Amino acid sequence: MRITIKLDTFARPAGSAYAVLWLDLESGRWSREAHECIELPTWGTWERVQGGLLLRGLAAGSPVVMLDGLKIEGQDSLQPATSQRGHAEFYGPGESIEAAELYRGVWHIQCIDRENCVAEHEIFSDEPNVAGGLIT
Repeated sequence: MRITIKLDTFARPAGSAYAVLWLDLESGRWSREAHECIELPTWGTWERVQGGLLLRGLAAGSPVVMLDGLKIEGQDSLQPATSQRGHAEFYGPGESIEAAELYRGVWHIQCIDRENCVAEHEIFSDEPNVAGGLIT
């Protein structure tokens, strides 16, 4: 199962900052599908935390985005695609959440794909020499 989430309305110099992310529930990973004026890793991992979902980057699992209020319990517990929304906290470069520069915006679910599917290009590969994997 995959969820498409759009992040936007960030208080940044470029007011058009946005990103579209896919959350893969089976792998516990996320990928950046589109973005403008907001620097995000290509992919990373996510975890349930108190208050929402925390997206972490590839490098040392550093925090990238906190999706406040997003609760994912299982495939049957999600609300319709347009009903879930909340605040997003994007962390700029930093060693920890406390040291990172914080930008606030909003998130909303654009789509929930409940079917299992195989990606045309698997970006979550941990194999060396695979495009999108550890070594390109």
